[in-house]
Amino acid sequence: MSSPPAVNTPADATQSAADTALFGKDPMPRLVDVHPMMDRPSDEPARVRVYQRSEDFASIHEQEDTFFPFFFLSDFSLLADRYRNGDVHTATPLNGDNFYQYLLTFETWSDYWDALRQVEHRSDSDQQAPDELYRVGSPAQQYLMQTGRSCLLGMTLDDLHRLQLDIEVYSEGSFPNADRPDDKVIIVALSDNRGWDEVLHLRDGIGEEQLLQELVYVLQERDPDVIEGHNIFEFDLAYLLDRCALHGVDFAIGRDGSVPRTYDSSMRFAERTVDYPAVDIVGRHVIDTYFQVMSFDVFSRDLPDYSLKTAARYFDLAPEERTYIEGTEIANAWRTDRATLLEYALDDVIETKRLAGHLSGSTFYLAQMLPMTYGSSARRGPAGKIESLFVREYLRRRHALPRSEWGSQSMGGYTDIFITGVLGPIVYADVESLYPSIMLNYDVQPSGDTLDLFPQLLERLTDLRLETKEDMKEAEEEEVRSELDARQSSYKVLINSFYGLLGFGLSAFNDFEEADRVARTGQQILRQLIDEIRARGGTVIEVDTDGVLFVPPEDVRGEQAEIDYTVSLTEAMPEGIRVGFDGRFEKMLSYKKKNYALLTYDDELKFKGSSLISRSNEPFGRDFVRKAIRRLLDHDVAGLHELYVDTRDKIVNSDWEGVERFARTETLKDTLEQYEADVEAGQRPRAATYELAKEKQNRTGKPVKKGDRITYYITGDDATVTAFKHCRRAEEWDPEDPDENTAYYLKRLDEFASKFEPFFDEADFRLVFSPEDLFGFSADGIEIQREEHASDYAEDQEDVPF
Repeated sequence: MSSPPAVNTPADATQSAADTALFGKDPMPRLVDVHPMMDRPSDEPARVRVYQRSEDFASIHEQEDTFFPFFFLSDFSLLADRYRNGDVHTATPLNGDNFYQYLLTFETWSDYWDALRQVEHRSDSDQQAPDELYRVGSPAQQYLMQTGRSCLLGMTLDDLHRLQLDIEVYSEGSFPNADRPDDKVIIVALSDNRGWDEVLHLRDGIGEEQLLQELVYVLQERDPDVIEGHNIFEFDLAYLLDRCALHGVDFAIGRDGSVPRTYDSSMRFAERTVDYPAVDIVGRHVIDTYFQVMSFDVFSRDLPDYSLKTAARYFDLAPEERTYIEGTEIANAWRTDRATLLEYALDDVIETKRLAGHLSGSTFYLAQMLPMTYGSSARRGPAGKIESLFVREYLRRRHALPRSEWGSQSMGGYTDIFITGVLGPIVYADVESLYPSIMLNYDVQPSGDTLDLFPQLLERLTDLRLETKEDMKEAEEEEVRSELDARQSSYKVLINSFYGLLGFGLSAFNDFEEADRVARTGQQILRQLIDEIRARGGTVIEVDTDGVLFVPPEDVRGEQAEIDYTVSLTEAMPEGIRVGFDGRFEKMLSYKKKNYALLTYDDELKFKGSSLISRSNEPFGRDFVRKAIRRLLDHDVAGLHELYVDTRDKIVNSDWEGVERFARTETLKDTLEQYEADVEAGQRPRAATYELAKEKQNRTGKPVKKGDRITYYITGDDATVTAFKHCRRAEEWDPEDPDENTAYYLKRLDEFASKFEPFFDEADFRLVFSPEDLFGFSADGIEIQREEHASDYAEDQEDVPF
């Protein structure tokens, strides 16, 4: 079983240079957290408190340590006077010719902040952060970089004491509001990975104030390293903090007896940015499984929503006979069936524990490498993670740091479509680790990386991942395999971050020319792969960044034959480039670039892209498209027509299972202030989502933030109504007196049906997707169309230099 070299070897003795850069120079084991002691007088020496698990993991030891806040500087003259006056602890000229030539350290935070302000004042830069300095914002990260320590070495995820927390709130309003005196916390469900659970709740003699005090006592007594929850930042902790403030309860859950520090933060998940109130608890980490689920879905793109219940079912983690209660029924259940509600709350933390255990492994092992705490590494983006490794090693070797380049990347991945229609059988040929392989085999390296860390770390991470995957194959115990899988996944996260680092505008180690070279080489390799498949009798349907979907030749049938055919394509590839078999499918609906549906041999549909099915579309529309695709794949034109007619009849008759079938859920991508400013400036029209968000904020008194989701439906009688003038919150719909806009939803059905126009000629399309007439419907003579498309590869590449 492989383990990080830094755990088992003394610092710098037998450890390779790459391993020192990856795991740090100081292999201090079982470091759980680092707390900068910022509450001390700023003119006293800077100190941190370090929390370390005992060798048997049963207890926590803490100690204080001194460190020296630092930053990198390009022009020493900006601070020469402070150095002469003794306000700078050290000023070290660095090796190399990169931009940031000096390392400055300080004894106190007061000296550090005064020096920063002086640089900002004397700088010629009009940017918020002067070009003349590079600083690491997190004091804990500065300490870990300076000492070369990494957290959690020598530990597994379950060696941490992980506690799960979930609250239930009584509210007479439509949504709990901590500022309403009559709303209250009624239940706090708790569990941990030591086999303990407890459900605290209001009862005779225990009001909300006493319940909150009881929670503080239990958290201090259990003394967890990690507190896990689903949407715990946005809801549970924020609500508890507000209610404690209302009652004058000291929410002292830090390991030093302190109250958590809160601040506004944000996380980005693909195209979505989520604002949230971050919470720092001294000596403990907060892990939000809501964020973990969103991170997972960035790549899977098939979770219908991010709720705890949906995620638990998706990953098959829900307890048997799990108790379910709708959020709108919590208050009623508290009044009428308290025992069931308590069971429901306990099931919530059981699911949270399982979900966190399933999704936290990669982040845990990343924290063993990064100069970041476990909680921080869970919330930092990929470019920041990989850059932190580089900066730590440049700091250790006292080498000058480069400055980030201005500009942008002009090349992207190669995507193309050659045939639309229904095709099969399908094989997916994947160029294994395309971009990492190119970077390793084509000597890709940012110009500012004068220590050659980029190729060294990439190669070492690749080797570690391959070694760990081999260990997985040999491991007999599922627990060991799961741990190894989490470890190799952490290596993969970093490996896949190297290319992003090259093209990230804010990275000190970016290099847009090299990023473009990687992308262009990838496109050329994929063209070679396409040509080779065609030369060997295959029919290429689509190419998607790092792989090709194709129909194998007639004489290649069956899984083993398809594997052999695919793997043999490596022979025609450049050295170091391997083609792997990444799946076989019975049929494919090829629609647009990066948008297709695949039918597995286990009768499961897989989707790529949002043009066919978008999560923001109404559920009835998503279901209609899914079922329509399945009928297309089966060449069941009569069934497709029947599906359309049945769906249309349900809309006409308001035959809904609930409002959630036709309501639309959208995410706020801007703040309400930005939305109003854009509307006033004429840069955007008014939108239903934001108008309802404004109404919600006014109604509940609860601030609405970027990243919040709004669910609504459309009212009125005309299919072309203005949505923002005819929208209502989903919870306002009454099945006894439905007021949804039937004409509008019939129009929406036709818009969903229009996705299938490319697969029929015009007359046939009108027949298939129309209501029944007096003469009935016959599928005779209706053919599903297939169309070949010319490649636009040459156009994409025409004026981009290599």
